[in-house]
Amino acid sequence: MKLEMIRGEIKPAGWLKEFLRRDLRGITGNLDKLFPDAAQDIFGKEKVVHKEDGYWSSWWTGETNGNWIEAYVRLAFVLRDSEMLERARAIVYNLIENQEEDGYIGIYVPSARYVVTKRYGELWTQSRAMRTMLAYYENTQDERVLDSLERMADNIVKNVKESVFEIPDEDGSKGHSLMIIDGLYGLWKYRKKDAYRDFCLWFYEDYCAHASQFLQDDLRMNYVFNPEEPFVGHGPHTCEMLRIPLLLFYMTGDSRFELAWRCGLIKMQKNLELSGSCKSDEFIGTYQCSLVMENDLRTTVFGGSLPLPSTAYEYCSTAELAIDYYEAVQITGDISFGERFEWLVYNAGLASKHPSGKMIQYLGADNMYDASACVNPRFDYSPTHDDAAVCCAPNSCKLMPLFVEQAFLQKDDTVIANLFLPLSFRFAHAGGENEITETTEYPFRYGVKFTVKGAGKFPFAFRLPSYAKTFTVTKNGAPVAYETENGIVSLEGKLKKGDTVAVEFHPEITVIRAVDGTYALSYGTLLFAKDIPADCKKNRKYDLAGFWDCDYTPKAHEDWNYTLFMDACGECAKAQIEYPEGTAYPLDTPSIVINVKALDRYAYPVDLKLVPIGATTLRRTTFPVLCDTQKIYKI
Repeated sequence: MKLEMIRGEIKPAGWLKEFLRRDLRGITGNLDKLFPDAAQDIFGKEKVVHKEDGYWSSWWTGETNGNWIEAYVRLAFVLRDSEMLERARAIVYNLIENQEEDGYIGIYVPSARYVVTKRYGELWTQSRAMRTMLAYYENTQDERVLDSLERMADNIVKNVKESVFEIPDEDGSKGHSLMIIDGLYGLWKYRKKDAYRDFCLWFYEDYCAHASQFLQDDLRMNYVFNPEEPFVGHGPHTCEMLRIPLLLFYMTGDSRFELAWRCGLIKMQKNLELSGSCKSDEFIGTYQCSLVMENDLRTTVFGGSLPLPSTAYEYCSTAELAIDYYEAVQITGDISFGERFEWLVYNAGLASKHPSGKMIQYLGADNMYDASACVNPRFDYSPTHDDAAVCCAPNSCKLMPLFVEQAFLQKDDTVIANLFLPLSFRFAHAGGENEITETTEYPFRYGVKFTVKGAGKFPFAFRLPSYAKTFTVTKNGAPVAYETENGIVSLEGKLKKGDTVAVEFHPEITVIRAVDGTYALSYGTLLFAKDIPADCKKNRKYDLAGFWDCDYTPKAHEDWNYTLFMDACGECAKAQIEYPEGTAYPLDTPSIVINVKALDRYAYPVDLKLVPIGATTLRRTTFPVLCDTQKIYKI
């Protein structure tokens, strides 16, 4: 059964508030000052013609700007910052006020609109504008925005009549164009116009019917249904396209699309790193042999993915996979996608992001020994990565606002806590205005207290994480009856003003095996790693004070060559959780660590301290394991 998001006013607290404020002071609040393309009024007065320069095309500016304005609008509503909200309105109303008489909203001057060539950025960039406008509408219910979106969608349906994919795609822009379905689906939910659904079906079929020159065919029907065809394409394309069959299933009820979605999920699972993101550096597939020519198309031969802990994942892939889970929770009603979302954000999402909020890695990895441009220009920490492409920087800014938006869901009249975050949430429900305050240090501690204010009475439930083999729950300090079904714990009775529900999850340290036979440790929803102390070399200063491109390299004589002990039960020897005192911000100074016995490179037993992967810049996450430890225990 479909789960629905509850729209309301979020007030972050604790570490979450600090995290989001750092985003505001960092990339999200300043990308337009750091990179001119983000500031260009490309959907307004500064439209462009089609230009090419090597692999660069003029649609890239629309991608950068469009992804950034969506991130900015979403953060504005999560933080409820008055200046941000005013600017968010100005961003969206600029799109509306520059809409053409025929409904067109896009980046191109009239002569370049809807012109299909080997590179075609029209629909991709329009989808970015649509997502921004939908984010604003869903937080304001401003009907003028939805009316404008409808005129925009009508213009697209009217003008895109011939195949977009028949001419092979040269630079990935046509594959990205498939994401216009993302925007039209968002509008169809509210206006239910058959023309939008029918266009989405036709457009996906057009994609499925034509092979591409650029590697972006993973979600074609004949590929996704074939178990012998592994995912090999450009990671961000495959990750964003993964949800297209799911959206089509919701719009049509056609079970073929649900099956395609499920088959895609199975294939995606084979390509995930331990931290949750998709191996994509920049392609999912592993390079197999030389270039070949087939049907006059230059094709690189890739085989199935090998998501080694040292292979990279692109931040765009992380962000798009997160949106897949965001949609899947609601459409399928399977709340386990909330857990996948959580794991992805807290591990891969944080691992590639600097705690300051001012830098990210374009490409990150679970085992990251050197984050410098000399290894790979995409591995260093940068607020823009404009030496590669400014796609990951704005996409990274969407991740936490999207995550926070889905803190609470509803099923019928039951309010469900999907995510556990320090915040207050005001919402209209069950006949009145209500407020739930979550008091927690989750995911660094595993207790959560929900306190209710307001006039309404409502049934209450929460997601039960799979790691919580046991848990306790009380209401107003006393045990409360509950039922557990499909990963949801539903409390007996209803909550009302003054009620407090306290939940304590009881995780255990868990050993996880990587594809190369090495092992990592997790606790609850966090993956742990050996932090490698690093030197930071600032190698590029931006005009805006406090922003740099930085190389991180290991400090002299640092060592990360360790072997873990494992006993006969498959548990790491003497692994214990510790909660250091006096931590200010848990991503600056970890407030939870795992202490475990290990061997150093000389086979001497040592105590090894592991911290959450999101609190590191350089790290080793997976280790070889020694299983016969009886003699070593006695040392």
